[in-house]
Amino acid sequence: MTASCVHARLRAHDNYRRLEQIACDSHARGRAPEGISERDVTLARLYCHAFRGEVIGAFHATRLALQGLVVQDPLSALHLVRADETLQSLANRSMDAVGQDARALVATFHHYCTHLARVLDALDAARERLRHPDLDCIVELFVNRMEVIAGGNGIHLTRDLEPPPQASFIVPNLGITIVPLVYGDHHSWNLAWLPAQKADVPYHQHHVGVEIHLGYGPMHGYTVLGDTKAELVEGYAMPIPPRTRHGYTNIGTLPHHVPFIFGSLRCGGWGVFLDVEPQPRELDQLQTAPVLGPRLNGTILLERELDKAAARFASVRYPLIPASATDRDGIGGLELSVARVTDRGLDWKLDRYCAVSVVRGTGTVTIAGESRELTPHDHFGIPAGVTAHVRQTSPTPLVLLDCVIKLARERS
Repeated sequence: MTASCVHARLRAHDNYRRLEQIACDSHARGRAPEGISERDVTLARLYCHAFRGEVIGAFHATRLALQGLVVQDPLSALHLVRADETLQSLANRSMDAVGQDARALVATFHHYCTHLARVLDALDAARERLRHPDLDCIVELFVNRMEVIAGGNGIHLTRDLEPPPQASFIVPNLGITIVPLVYGDHHSWNLAWLPAQKADVPYHQHHVGVEIHLGYGPMHGYTVLGDTKAELVEGYAMPIPPRTRHGYTNIGTLPHHVPFIFGSLRCGGWGVFLDVEPQPRELDQLQTAPVLGPRLNGTILLERELDKAAARFASVRYPLIPASATDRDGIGGLELSVARVTDRGLDWKLDRYCAVSVVRGTGTVTIAGESRELTPHDHFGIPAGVTAHVRQTSPTPLVLLDCVIKLARERS
């Protein structure tokens, strides 16, 4: 294994190191795919999607932090430029398909590994010369974030309880802090983190993207869709077509952080947050309608649906919001489903990437022979064509939400 393939300082799981070795050996043989197993490809795909989430996470936030440093030493400045450019290359890779064959390992995973090693080499070189406490902090936060991915067995879990340091994104023109959770091929699951003193989502629209906004109680506010507002006092899920004003206005002092799913088959739907157009409107200018009325495009009372699922006695998965609620002009629609999983387990194997959120109960997920424990607020992704087995491990019913993006006319 060459120095360009790996960074020894990075703490990594045996699975990650083994895939690094396989990828480097393949490149030494002209990128030959011989000896790469289906399990190797699946694990590589899992690691790649975990890194992909950092396009608006650590890759972006670390670049901003580095650009804020004042560096007088010319050589150190060059090292930091190299780190910045390589982080940009890592972010740009997130527009590319991960793939479902050996190329996921030999091309995409290898790119992430080698470029991550180059970033760390450049940062360490600058750090050695500068001895700057701010740079030390930036590097340690970045390394810690990367070690969460590389140090795992491949199944990457994220949580939506708070913005991780140096790993979130502020949306231009809106000022909302976005925490990336799961990034698929054309859609993503994220969290809009709203400070308690200003728990609003400014009204905006997307031209080539669709969304589902989710909320959990306790809460009190207005959700907005088009020229309509609806008062909310309990959990909801609202499907949002493209070119439609949407947002949230808080009432009172209850904080309300907004999990949301974003997608687009027309572009890199993993998170086109530059596809944002502010749509300001005074709240009193909007028409009032019931949450479950037709003007809210099939919005559901989410926690009631979760209660219904939890009451099931057998493992089952079924849709709550169809893709047709948001699919317009080939952009694709988000299909939100709920699953009740018992101790006998339930398998996910879909022909498209699936983003999963654990809502209630505890359990385990097993993919490619690797397992992770699941608790509420955990999120993970299942690549297309890959089987994930989920099983309940406590008396509390295990309930999960998941989402895929598809054309409304496609079969599930």
